[in-house]
Amino acid sequence: MTDLVLLGGRVHTLDGHGTVAEAVAIRDGRVAAAGPDAEVARLAGPRTRVVRLGGRAVIPGLVDSHCHFENLGMDGHTVSFAGVRTLAAALDRIAALAAERAPGAWVVGQPWNPALQLAEGRGPDRHELDRAAGGRPVFLPEGHAATASTAALELAGIDPEGHDGRLVEGAVPAVARVVPEWTREERAAQLTAAMRALNRRGITSVVAGALGPGDVAAVRELAAAGRATVRVAAMVTPTGELNPSVPLDDWAALLEAGPPGPVGRHYLTRGVKLQVDGGMTLGTAATREPYRTDPGYHGELVVDRERLGGLVAAAHRAGWAAGIHVVGDAAIDLALDVFAATRHEGLPPDVLIHASLIRPDQIARARALGVQVAAQVPFLWRNRAVIAGHFGDARAAAAVPLRDLVDGLGLDGVAAGTDYPINDLDPFQNIYAMTTRRDASGDVVGGAQAVTRAEALRLYTTSGAAHTGEREVKGRLTAGALADLVVLDADPLTASDDELRATEVLMTVVDGDVVHDTGLLG
Repeated sequence: MTDLVLLGGRVHTLDGHGTVAEAVAIRDGRVAAAGPDAEVARLAGPRTRVVRLGGRAVIPGLVDSHCHFENLGMDGHTVSFAGVRTLAAALDRIAALAAERAPGAWVVGQPWNPALQLAEGRGPDRHELDRAAGGRPVFLPEGHAATASTAALELAGIDPEGHDGRLVEGAVPAVARVVPEWTREERAAQLTAAMRALNRRGITSVVAGALGPGDVAAVRELAAAGRATVRVAAMVTPTGELNPSVPLDDWAALLEAGPPGPVGRHYLTRGVKLQVDGGMTLGTAATREPYRTDPGYHGELVVDRERLGGLVAAAHRAGWAAGIHVVGDAAIDLALDVFAATRHEGLPPDVLIHASLIRPDQIARARALGVQVAAQVPFLWRNRAVIAGHFGDARAAAAVPLRDLVDGLGLDGVAAGTDYPINDLDPFQNIYAMTTRRDASGDVVGGAQAVTRAEALRLYTTSGAAHTGEREVKGRLTAGALADLVVLDADPLTASDDELRATEVLMTVVDGDVVHDTGLLG
């Protein structure tokens, strides 16, 4: 019996032929049929839920190809800095959560970017954290940096004398590793809430950008228990570090058993995650040419060629693909050199993650090596001026060159994502930016690198499925495909720019189950 039938809509099947159906039927977690209302309606039985779409658009479930989704669902557990624009407001948020904690209990922040977010252009120092949190240990992560209070530094064995609490790149793990872990029950509740938050955005699959061993275990348990409402493909950090500091022999021992196997259709291991350089907006991306502001500065490499080669070679020998954080073109050169020297047949494609400053010659080389790119246009949304300050206007306009990537790698060679929580999660704002190259101020940033609406939708669906090796069963709405779909209040292919940015998700279906429903559909 058919479980769910949607009638009277515009169903973008993404079957490769541009087919738009009126209706779609779902049975046992798969698409049973997509076609005219009259044909699909006949598949409904007495227990089938029938939804009248009233002309609304249906698309395959969206795939965020680089998302630290585990940071969602943390309100009440950690400090949220969403919407905070001043240092005083940030400290108030810290004080409010600290007041709910016992003396000596940790106060942890959700990842943020105070240098770009706050009017003061900086985050709090350790003395300000001490006052706001009443002397409790505080740890505020920022992606590749963090700030810690006096008590946090001391617990990590760091002398606070003369230290402002600021931690950058390799200094971060020293404090991060002493932050208490959540209980198993707490983490399951947080990850479940995170998945539901993704569902509300129409996201049915993610490539988890850097999932540590504890979260890998927790996600696998949710998948095995039938509690996962998002399909997770994990880029795994076996030591919990982006740039693992363990000896190579220990690293090889960690990987020798091979990637953890899939759990049904709700968990798979995409690869092992590594890091080469810093960030474009942070001014630490490793570049061929010097920074505009300093003719002697080329950014930062956190690993050398020999070390990276050893890490990747060990991963490849054990059956792991590698996803490497690279932002600057010099970092991309290094990663491609290592991929070329260590590649084994039969592995999933290796991935350049971010590759924001990739050059045309590197795109051609990536194609020749079969390397994919996970790109994130949202880095341009609020940061054009900062990027131009580091690299000049021309390099800022050429950043995240989606047009070149699609033309050079094909739609299956590049996928779209957000790098949430560094950038906003909203996929429709992202599609708007991908197709207009306009930033939050409305300014065009490298208009020649825009893609079409149809391409942008593919980058969020079929390309994401190709990225995780699920191209044949995911990212489209054709008979036999996984029943992941989204009902929208606007058609992303025909809506105006303003309508696209304001798109609301009315219903999300994963594996044939309705996981988000506004109640606005019949």
